Amino acid sequence: MPIASQLSSPLSEPLGSSHTFRSDTFIVNDASSRYRQMTNNNNTNAGTNNTTCQDDKSGDDRSYDLRDINPYRKRVGKIMHDERVDIFILILIALNSILYGVATFPSIKQNAQLMSTFDKVDLVILIVFTIESAMNLFYEGKRFVRDGWLVFDLLIVTISWIATEVKSLQVFRIFRAFRFLTKVQMLRNVVVALFSVIPAIAAITVLLLLLLYIFSVMYTQLFKNFFEEGYTTANYFGRMDLTVFSLFQIMCMDEWSGIAYEIGEQEYWAWILFIIFIVMSAFVVVNLIIAVICDALQILRKAERAMLFGLSEEEAGEWEIKVDTIDQAPSEESKIEQRINDMHRMLDDVVASQERMNRTIQYLSIVVNSQQTKNPSSGNEVMQ
Repeated sequence: MPIASQLSSPLSEPLGSSHTFRSDTFIVNDASSRYRQMTNNNNTNAGTNNTTCQDDKSGDDRSYDLRDINPYRKRVGKIMHDERVDIFILILIALNSILYGVATFPSIKQNAQLMSTFDKVDLVILIVFTIESAMNLFYEGKRFVRDGWLVFDLLIVTISWIATEVKSLQVFRIFRAFRFLTKVQMLRNVVVALFSVIPAIAAITVLLLLLLYIFSVMYTQLFKNFFEEGYTTANYFGRMDLTVFSLFQIMCMDEWSGIAYEIGEQEYWAWILFIIFIVMSAFVVVNLIIAVICDALQILRKAERAMLFGLSEEEAGEWEIKVDTIDQAPSEESKIEQRINDMHRMLDDVVASQERMNRTIQYLSIVVNSQQTKNPSSGNEVMQ
């Protein structure tokens, strides 16, 4: 009976550790309630239901049902923000990009009939993109120019129409592939992150240019006569501009070892300069740029959390840590299952110990009976 009560206790009573789990998840519920409270307060202060809400997908104002516009614009907005329309436009962008790649094959390019068909399909897709931009302009009105992504789409469409009239600009029609940036949220986040770290990247670029200039002057002064003297197969460091190009090639790890060996055959210590430049430029500076971009993506993620739940950036960072901890922590069901498994193991241990005790009692009984059989008189005296 006690064992049965122990087995049923995890299901009938909450575990002590579950309170900690609920305290962790409380921050999520608290953030959601704060977000709802903030939304209600904004609606109360405005005194109207014509507030703008931000779309979870892109952060733009998608609340066309709440805006004070005529029914036709509402209908157009509902069409343009339909997920099926977005998927259709994405398919057209992908198809258009593939057609431009296929059209570069010589067998296709030399076939006038196929090229004519490609041009017709391209024109139809361009007309669809133009209708899309026009519908967005009709729905958004003056707010159209405030959305940089919509303006970018319109610019791409305009360049495509110009390219259809000017043959020298037809190569720019492939720019329509950039419309993936405006349609795919992950790509938009990367672009926003890149623009947010432009000052940091600019500072790193200045540092890289400074390193390039210092080493260019050094290499030009040390090795400018090597080509004239026949020590190198090319004039790598004869002039300042040639040195800058050669060092850029070395920084990109493009056959830099061949240049280093040619210089090292005459100056054995030259390898030290090559190693120092590569470590400082290719390893340190380039990794700094990658680190800055990764940090920008992390900041962007915190900003999205803050915007969604109405938190500050510091609270969003703490919230993210809590959520990661909760995701890594076992669920309440898994804890109960683990507790039951522990109880089963304990029950097996008790049963095994009882069996050992029974065998011990049986052995002792056999020993006592055997002794009584050998000495019956002593047994009678004991009974008397």
